[in-house]
Amino acid sequence: MIKIEHLTFQYKKGNPVFEDLSLNLPKGSIVGLLGCNGEGKTTLLKLLCGQLLHQSGNLLVNGDDPSKRKRKALEQVYYLPEEIFMPDLKVKTYFSLITPFYPNYSQEIAEAAMKEFNLDWGQRLRTLSQGQKKKAAIALALSLQTPLLLMDEPTNSLDAPSKSVFRKLIAKYISEQQTVIISTHQLRDLETLIDSVVILEGGRILVNASIYRLSEIFSFGLVTDNNKAEALYEEPSISGEVGIFEHRDDMEEGLFSMELFLKGISREKEKISAILQANNLV
Repeated sequence: MIKIEHLTFQYKKGNPVFEDLSLNLPKGSIVGLLGCNGEGKTTLLKLLCGQLLHQSGNLLVNGDDPSKRKRKALEQVYYLPEEIFMPDLKVKTYFSLITPFYPNYSQEIAEAAMKEFNLDWGQRLRTLSQGQKKKAAIALALSLQTPLLLMDEPTNSLDAPSKSVFRKLIAKYISEQQTVIISTHQLRDLETLIDSVVILEGGRILVNASIYRLSEIFSFGLVTDNNKAEALYEEPSISGEVGIFEHRDDMEEGLFSMELFLKGISREKEKISAILQANNLV
């Protein structure tokens, strides 16, 4: 699905965002794109959809280079930005202007998403709140059914009930033929949806692994007097100290905390990276 080899990109003013970046992502997964502010998450999404052009290296999506901006390639990808800017049109009119460019568009999914978000086709976009605009944009993005869907902080501006609806719609309407990349800081909102994670740091891929594989390698649980010395990272919580450990049989299998893992690898990078390297995940 996505193949990046030795990619370099930098804006006209400033240091390179990516130097010699390589990444492979298979078809049919929901990927969490993680990293601190300024690490290039939005830049990578824009490179994948052809909004930005890399200076060197190779980038292919379904075998096509998005920077060539060929129609066949563009109709395979949809990018939902964090900030939503919409024209002064009715929702139905807005959809009708965009959907003809995407051959997999599903009116059924659009109708279902609009209903779940309590939106009306006759509403004018300028009258909607920022959260309502985001919901309309999500409904459109899901209904297009592109093989690659890129979402930048999709739950920002959504209230708690709407975040729940978003998770429900993703789980119901994203098919096994689609790849979804979600850039987010709202880890708890999306933890149950994501199949794998890509973590960016310093212009390179720090981690690219499935949640299943990470759950085999690491354990997450309460820190006690008996295991404290083995904790790779720990922090306080309501229930006591919680930590990351190299896999332990005495801890529940399959339990993975994306938020704790991201904090841990940021603050104890050498310890955790060494384990990742030993398991060929870096």
